[in-house]
Amino acid sequence: MTRAPQDNQLEVCESEHLQRDDTVHTALQRQLTPHLTVHRIIPQRAIRMIGPWCFLDHFGPVAPANYRQFDVAPHPHIGLQTITWLLSGQLLHQDSLGYEQPLRSGQLNLMTAGRGISHAEVADHDPDQPLHGLQLWCALPPEHEQTEPRFDHYQQVPKFSLGNCTATLIMGSYATEQRRLTSPALSFSPTMALLLQTPQATVVDIQLERNFEYGLYVVSGVMAALDKQTKSHQLLSIGANRRHITLELSADSIVLLLGGEAFEQPVKMWWNFVSASEQRVKQAQQDWDNQHERFGHVAHYQPPSN
Repeated sequence: MTRAPQDNQLEVCESEHLQRDDTVHTALQRQLTPHLTVHRIIPQRAIRMIGPWCFLDHFGPVAPANYRQFDVAPHPHIGLQTITWLLSGQLLHQDSLGYEQPLRSGQLNLMTAGRGISHAEVADHDPDQPLHGLQLWCALPPEHEQTEPRFDHYQQVPKFSLGNCTATLIMGSYATEQRRLTSPALSFSPTMALLLQTPQATVVDIQLERNFEYGLYVVSGVMAALDKQTKSHQLLSIGANRRHITLELSADSIVLLLGGEAFEQPVKMWWNFVSASEQRVKQAQQDWDNQHERFGHVAHYQPPSN
């Protein structure tokens, strides 16, 4: 998706490089469309980045009648990967590479912007489920910022049981007691995104990589961990240098575990552009304003009729 027009200040995002931390952060609300309010957990003043993750939006639920005309017009990106995951609803991805890909719950859309791409996101057909999902941005390491843009769609990713939780491995790998599972999603740096869902109150022990920074975002329900209670639209930052964490989850909880190695250097974010180089970000804005060919044209996109 896109950041709102008011998100037009240059932000510096960097890993905290924290060995240990247990701070609760509350998401900020942003109005993306008249019917769609997003809860933004990163970046914000108190927490800028978790490993390579520099952006996390939680959108919806929005009733079907209120997003049948959902339309995020073509907009550009550089220097990042966008990860779109739906808990319910129907979206359609369209981009300047010519892809037109429907997205449903349990599927993954992964767009690698690299040196430049543009895309649009619209409601697909006549939706009959609420729109509810997550979008994340993963910053590309400096040596991969200029990679060729690409789009990947994954019909399924690994799903397994952790105690009474259903765990979905969106990106990266996770080691259970029996084996190590790996998502097929393309990644350019050590990272992971694991979604936990439980219909009943439960306690679950999560294995962690000692050199990863981690955060736990509560999509719904209530989570207790490290003597902290974290509710919907809040994230518990737990830093690094941990081997495991025990979570107490209320009934009907959904929790996203984000992790990754600390980014070696800060990244600059301006609107939808991410780069270690401020000059590269400014150049991208100029190129978009001047309709530079690097961002292509989203040929399938049709503006909504008035």
